[in-house]
Amino acid sequence: MAYKVLSLKWRPQSFKDVVGQDHITQTLINAFEQDRIAQGYIFTGPRGVGKTTTARILAMALNAEGGASSNFDPDSVISREIADGRSLDVLEIDGASNRGIEEIRNLREQIKFAPMKGAFRVIIIDEVHMLTTPAFNALLRTLEEPPPHGKFIFATTDIHKVPATIISRCQRFDFNRISLQIISERLEFILKEEGISFDPESINAIAKKADGSMRDGLSLLDQAISFCGKEINYDGVVKALGLITDELYFEFTRCIREKDSTGTVNMLSSFSSFGIPAPEVMVGMGGHIRNILYAGVKDGESLLEMNTEHKQRYIQESESWDRRDLLRISQVLTDVAATIRRAEDPYLLLEMTVLKLLEMDQSFYIDQIISNGGSSLKVRPKTPEKAESVQPIKKPPNPIVKKKYTDPEKKLTAPAPVVKDPLALTKDKNQKNEIKAQLENNSDKEDAVIPIPSELNIEGIIEHWPSIMEKIHLVRPSIGAILEECKPNEFDGNNLIIKTTGGSGFSVKMVERGIPMIEKILADEMDSPIKVNFVNGGG
Repeated sequence: MAYKVLSLKWRPQSFKDVVGQDHITQTLINAFEQDRIAQGYIFTGPRGVGKTTTARILAMALNAEGGASSNFDPDSVISREIADGRSLDVLEIDGASNRGIEEIRNLREQIKFAPMKGAFRVIIIDEVHMLTTPAFNALLRTLEEPPPHGKFIFATTDIHKVPATIISRCQRFDFNRISLQIISERLEFILKEEGISFDPESINAIAKKADGSMRDGLSLLDQAISFCGKEINYDGVVKALGLITDELYFEFTRCIREKDSTGTVNMLSSFSSFGIPAPEVMVGMGGHIRNILYAGVKDGESLLEMNTEHKQRYIQESESWDRRDLLRISQVLTDVAATIRRAEDPYLLLEMTVLKLLEMDQSFYIDQIISNGGSSLKVRPKTPEKAESVQPIKKPPNPIVKKKYTDPEKKLTAPAPVVKDPLALTKDKNQKNEIKAQLENNSDKEDAVIPIPSELNIEGIIEHWPSIMEKIHLVRPSIGAILEECKPNEFDGNNLIIKTTGGSGFSVKMVERGIPMIEKILADEMDSPIKVNFVNGGG
């Protein structure tokens, strides 16, 4: 006996055998029980979800022995003839091959004749959207008022190509994509009946590859059995179907998160070794990012079509990510996916996109950047206190000169005695001249500074740190926000070690890019060049 593929061997033969379309099968069962059978039905939906199968089952129910009934015997002679395409009362044609007006005229003539064995003459037109416009127009009158024994059943994957005049004369049923869980359960049932051992990871991989189509799932299962034999395992399924493992997708997000350049290059090499087209790899990356996003949302894991073990792994991965960064990555992948199919070298575009993501900085809220006044406001109350002790070093001339210089003028114009005022004015002028002379001498000497040399140590830097932080916030708010979690730790006279207290390795790598700016502000504040290094001190 010739081998029969699983999609035909396990094709449903009754309404209860149809899985994943309960809303349709229950409606049809109720219609038979209430004797409310329409003259025309149109089934629409994606490929491999049961449209043609349901049309045949409906034809069996209409021509059941003893009258139309949803509880028919699928092993009866009439049912077997319909299932095998041998029944004279059920005519099944392909709309793509019989799309002209002449074929439709022949159907109109055939439906006039009474059925031979059953109660109804049923015409099933598969891929009905392929009919021409004249053919549809020729069908309108007969479809609206067929003979009492005539029934039409249409099936299509492109309902938008079917004229509205045809749809309005039929009962429309929309078939859904079958969920991953239902496909997995059906595949497990078939494998148990076939006496083949399997593991859950293999079934999950096949069901995911099926993409909502039960027929595709059974075809892939046939292929996996041919490769693995009587014992299906995950490694064999991956090789047989050319799948990319989840491990590689998790390696992709790890490299992006940890800025691992070497790991990224190795990961891209692994992707290309599978031989899968770059657009499909890009789609897989986008789906992986989507799963991490859903896993990080409260109760979002219920939207993930995978087993419990995989869900838990995605939940753990989501804890290492900021949702804003995931959304930015998803946007980049979506933009590239729209053009990668037209690229001259799709894999080059894929590789450049991943390397671009590798250089992506961490996200910050806009209010955090704009109002780092928010974080700098926390520092400002402490700044005046420490500024008082620092003020005599650099800023006494301005406040002193302004106060002492303006007050004498006011007093000279006033009628008050002027005995003290010239002395004070002369003293202030002398003091101002001395300060100016010191500043002029210091400008000629690079190493000469006004502050006391003893303050060029770790204590002096810590004392000036609030003022340094305020300047960093003004120049680079994002760097300043990260430095709020850092503090000066060691200073050997030339090199300053800044230790993080709560930042991640990602933040440290980001702030290291701002070292030139930090060194410039430090040199301006401490009047001496200082090299800056960062160490991660953990939380």
